[in-house]
Amino acid sequence: MHDHEGTGATPGPHARELAELYLSTLEDLMDPKEYADLKTFISAIYRGIAEPIDPDDPSPELHLDIDLTPAVIDEWLIFSGILSNGSMDQRIVEIGDGSRTVVDGGIADDPEALRDFCERQRERNRIREEEREILKGIESAST
Repeated sequence: MHDHEGTGATPGPHARELAELYLSTLEDLMDPKEYADLKTFISAIYRGIAEPIDPDDPSPELHLDIDLTPAVIDEWLIFSGILSNGSMDQRIVEIGDGSRTVVDGGIADDPEALRDFCERQRERNRIREEEREILKGIESAST
């Protein structure tokens, strides 16, 4: 859905601890239902990542009884940003094509770097949408 980009720093071993600290802080700040939905979403994502996928297995469909509100999505983006670069300085930015993502503060505070990042992300999003349309065409032709 969204990509995270940072300064290129490799997350240290404390990235998970920082993400867990951030998540525990959210428990007191978020609406309890949204917090529960966020925790369920995070658990489902990481359970899915941990399960080995055989190439012959059908694509798993994830059906969760959660509401992915803007607050839940924003906090997921920040949580995943913390995990990916080990920094609490994460900012959600508008890409310019209706999508949003998270970047670290270094990129968010550098207008030229942010503009370049958004241009690359819009192009990635455009290519992904073209690929989705091709796959939809193949799927409908095969049924």
